[in-house]
This record gives sequence, C-alpha cells and structure tokens, in this order.
Amino acid sequence: MPPAARLLAEWAARLRPDDIPVTVRENAALRVLDTLGCALAGAREDHVPALLALLERSGEGPCTVVGSALTSGPAPAALVNGAMAHGLDFDDTHADSICHASAVLVPTVLALAESEHLTGQAALTALVAGYETMIRIGMAAPGRFHARGWHATAACGPFGAAVTAGKCLGLAEDGLMAALGIAASMASGVMEFLEDGSWVKRLHPGWAAQSGIQAAILAKGGFTGPATGLDGRFGFLRAALGEAVDVGKRLDDLGHEWETVRSSFKLYPCCHLSHAYLDAITRLKRMGDLRAEEVEDIECLVPAGEAPIICEPVEAKLRPRTPYDAKFSLPFGIAAALARERVDIGVFSQESIGDANLLALTARVRYTIDPDSAFPRTFPGWVRVRLKDGRTLEAREESQRGGPDRPIAPDEVLAKFRDNAAQALPPLRVAALESGILGMESAVDLHSTIALCRGG
Repeated sequence: MPPAARLLAEWAARLRPDDIPVTVRENAALRVLDTLGCALAGAREDHVPALLALLERSGEGPCTVVGSALTSGPAPAALVNGAMAHGLDFDDTHADSICHASAVLVPTVLALAESEHLTGQAALTALVAGYETMIRIGMAAPGRFHARGWHATAACGPFGAAVTAGKCLGLAEDGLMAALGIAASMASGVMEFLEDGSWVKRLHPGWAAQSGIQAAILAKGGFTGPATGLDGRFGFLRAALGEAVDVGKRLDDLGHEWETVRSSFKLYPCCHLSHAYLDAITRLKRMGDLRAEEVEDIECLVPAGEAPIICEPVEAKLRPRTPYDAKFSLPFGIAAALARERVDIGVFSQESIGDANLLALTARVRYTIDPDSAFPRTFPGWVRVRLKDGRTLEAREESQRGGPDRPIAPDEVLAKFRDNAAQALPPLRVAALESGILGMESAVDLHSTIALCRGG
C-alpha cells in the first residue's frame, strides 16, 4: 500500500471541476458564504486587536483581512481570517472527524485566490480537495485526537490546507506529496484552553491555514517532506495518537463519496457538542410545556467522549470564567436556551456570565453518562426536565439540526449569513457579497468579490 500522502496527492492532482458533482460544488460555495459571515461577525471580538497588531508587523500584501482596512500576504491573512472565522464558534463542523474544516480551508483558498488571481472554478476545486483530505484524516481516528488532548481541527487542518494551497499554486502530484510531508511537522494545537477559557482555540484554524499555505509554497520551491509524514513509523498519526492508525481505509472512496457535504451548519454560536441538547430544550419550549420558572432540575445524558469538553470540571461549567468559556459549558447553554428567546451571539457575553438569574438556572443542570450513545458518529442530545409540580418532560435528538441527518434549507444558511455579515457591512455590500460568492463558480477573478469583506 502506498503511503497515504501519495494516495491523497495522486487523487488531488487529478481532480478537475467536472469530477465534482454540481451539488457538492454548490454546497462548498454555501460554506464559503457561511464562513465569511462568521468571520465578519467575529471581526469585532475581543481577540481580534491582538491579531491585527500581529498582522501590522507582517507587511502589506494583496490579500483581504476580513472586516479590516489592512491587507497582507496569503499566509498572514489566512491566519487572521481563520481566527476570526472560528472566534464565535459559529462555523461548521464535520461530526465524524470532529473538525471545523471551513474555518481552515475557506481562509486558505480565498487568500490564494486573491494572490494568484484564480477563477472561481479553480478555487472551488481546490477547496473541495482540501475538505476531503482534512476530513478523512480526522475520520481515521474519530474522537481520539480530542481524547489525547489534541484539537482535531488544528492537528488535521494543515494537511487539508496544504492540499488546497497546493492546488491553488498548481502543484503536481510530487509537489502535493511534499507539501503534505512538510505539513506533518506543522500539525499542532492542544485542548488546554478548556482549563481557563483562554483564547487559543480561536487561533487554531488560522494557524492551520497559515501552515498549509507555507508548506505548499515551500514545496513549490523544491523543499522536500517525507512521503510517510502521515502514517510512517514516526509520522503524524503515530506521534499524535501513540499507535498506528489505518488512514488508507478512509481513502478508498475518494471521488465517489463526498464528505464535504456532510459537515453540519451551526445554528448556535457555541460548541457543537451542545447543539442537539439546545434543540431538545427548544422543542420542549415550542410545545408549550416548558418555562424556566417551572424547572426544578435538568438531567443531560451525555456521551463519555463529550463530558470532558462540555461538562467538566463541573464547577467551571456551572460558573463560566469568560464569555468564551461559556461556549463550552453545556449547563450554561441549556440555561440560556430556557431563559432567552434564542441562543445567539449576545448570549455569550460578559454581562450574561454575571447574570445571577441565568447562573441560578445553570446550577440546576446536571449530567450523567449515556453508555449507548452513537457519538462521535453523531452529536446527540438527550434531556430530562423535572418540573416543580412533579412532572418530568423528556426530549431526545439523535443529532443536531443543520447536519446531514437533519439538514436545513439553504435559506436558513443565507439568513444566518445576512445576520452575521450585517454586524460589519452595510446592506448593499452584504447583498453583493452574497451574490458574488454564490455565483463564484462562473467568476473569472474573485478579487473584487473577496474585497467586499474589507472594513474601513
């Protein structure tokens, strides 16, 4: 069996626009739009000034920095745009791999589309090649990266970004394989942010995008990387997981099955593992049986693999230390879904985490382990609500809305984009950006469309 990097490089090098079904190309364009909306809404978040200060030291370039008047080279621009796209935790997630692929790959492809003056068709082809690469590497060990303390998006992202960037730069098979080998030495990103609610997870997709672009540029210049960088004796997978992993079995259906379309669009700006629980609470509220003031306590039945991320340590989850910390608290999310009309960007604020009434409701949420969960094949949600009058209400969702098992209409994604983009752009530019991205496949040059994301 050839090394996995050789198989991926061979497939990606051959991939042409017509090899990708129309439905997949359209879905990819919708993901570009969703990701740009998330980045625009995230461009005013508290972590962004530090990113822009870093960028000012990197020099100017041809690439747009979303929501800013600054421009930069491809790698620095992708770093900052990826960190903004992921800053609200509102970007899409692929359940089986537990990867935020779009926040890595959309900044990668848009930066190089500007610097290399790519057609929209070439950009979409490169984007899909990166999606299929990154997701399948994550699927080789579903849930096991997180269990070892690795953020799968950060660890698998450089490989997808290297393929996307390599396609944008016109690398042939050997160049793509070298880029993947180089990326193996750049893959990193740990989950320790969960210990104090600090910002570093926001940086991970941008860091992966930057790494992939740099790996591809180095490969184009003749720099070499090991063909066995993914699955060799000292390769990424064995080093990260402490054991051999058969990534090759995830590559057998490349070009026949498209994992790109199986990523879930997010409807709440918080950790995706919580979403089905919020769906369950919302359903009970909609049925008219549930009001916050009537709740005695709520039990969430949680897969063992989710508990360390959204339920533990219990004390911190019941009293989030920062707004970002609150995004990874299932009890806080449940309380917000009960008490607020909707769980939107404003829920995860300094004011909310100090709201005594909301924290009192958060304290009534507990969890037990569900030993029969389908996680990580799906991100399920199961709640039991005990009311003060003695009644018990129960709702169970096998997966969250927005995923492949419970898809949402494109109109819902567009509505989300419009709401998010309106945080940074005037209405006419939001409409022009939407039209340009949805029609990107026919674009001769994407520069003018991408530039609509700039701020003043």
